[in-house]
Amino acid sequence: MFEWLFPTWTNPALLALLVGLRAAANVALTALVARSRPPKAGSVVTVGAAALTVLSAALSVLVLRGDLGLGASYLEFAVQVVLVVAGGYAVRSNGSTRQVRAALLAAACAIGLLLVTIPAYGEATVAP
Repeated sequence: MFEWLFPTWTNPALLALLVGLRAAANVALTALVARSRPPKAGSVVTVGAAALTVLSAALSVLVLRGDLGLGASYLEFAVQVVLVVAGGYAVRSNGSTRQVRAALLAAACAIGLLLVTIPAYGEATVAP
């Protein structure tokens, strides 16, 4: 079903699930940033988090497809780290205790899924 997205992989559905779960964790971080910031003051931070979320998902797909190389995988890794740190900082500085706990959970999921993605990036960029 996902062969068109990841044509060179033997299990493209699992890869699509991994990318989808990472994107969902990033969307959760972005939503938490949006809720923790004041509407007018936080719009720039929220737009930045949303842009990083879209950039991370796009880079993930392009790297895993083999369209981009090792440098792009490093960039995606850096984008993911910046998103987690910025999300955590925004929620910690202005969020409630409940939002902080939710941000910690979303960040842990995003980091855990990133650690799973690193070997896949290696397979896509170094192994072929």
